[in-house]
Amino acid sequence: MEIKKSTLYIIPSFIGNNDSLEHISSYNLRIINEIRYFIVESEKKSRRFIKKILPEKNQDDLFFIQINKNKNYLDVENYLNPLKKGENMGLMSDSGNPVIADPGASVINSAHILKINVKPLVGPSSILLGLISSGMNGQKFTFTGYLPINIKERTKQLKYLEKKSIKYYETQIFIETPYRNNQLLALMKKVLSPNTQLSVASCLDSKEEKIISLPIRDWKKEKINLDKKPTVFLIGIK
Repeated sequence: MEIKKSTLYIIPSFIGNNDSLEHISSYNLRIINEIRYFIVESEKKSRRFIKKILPEKNQDDLFFIQINKNKNYLDVENYLNPLKKGENMGLMSDSGNPVIADPGASVINSAHILKINVKPLVGPSSILLGLISSGMNGQKFTFTGYLPINIKERTKQLKYLEKKSIKYYETQIFIETPYRNNQLLALMKKVLSPNTQLSVASCLDSKEEKIISLPIRDWKKEKINLDKKPTVFLIGIK
């Protein structure tokens, strides 16, 4: 008997604290409802997400494999055993889309090597939402991830990203551990040029959402508390 062609679905979850079902398409709901095997960042949060969007789905029938970021290729390939047997699987992170500032790339790469179908589902990404709401160049941009923790190295990196944004007209996007957001903002106000545009997109897709995009000279008058709030930072020129 021929084994059916299986698919690894890349499943977006909620971002922020807005877990309204209005943000989940009927197509996504149908696909998730048909899947029993999930590769996840954390089982607890993934179960909670599925319970929220599909309360009738039997949790006892579900199987979760938690991603170990330190696993090698052979270990990661074992995650995909249900796919090899013809079962569909879902890849999920705790917030937004997998892979972008989240684990999952090695799983997807292994699926490609094994000639398994990979299907991304449409959903929220704080990185892209921050970019399209910034007013900066969306044709050319770089996501850097986290900046160095050391103040000297962090300042050096900020200056480098600022020069790069001017030289190439390229928007620079980065994030920070939420409890260090205020320190990062204070440093940018101090070391970046007055004409550099800084956009702060905080608590996206939630009731506390706040998006401010101003040149540094105007940011020095702006008061905002970003402590422990998920935030995307962008610098560039307009």
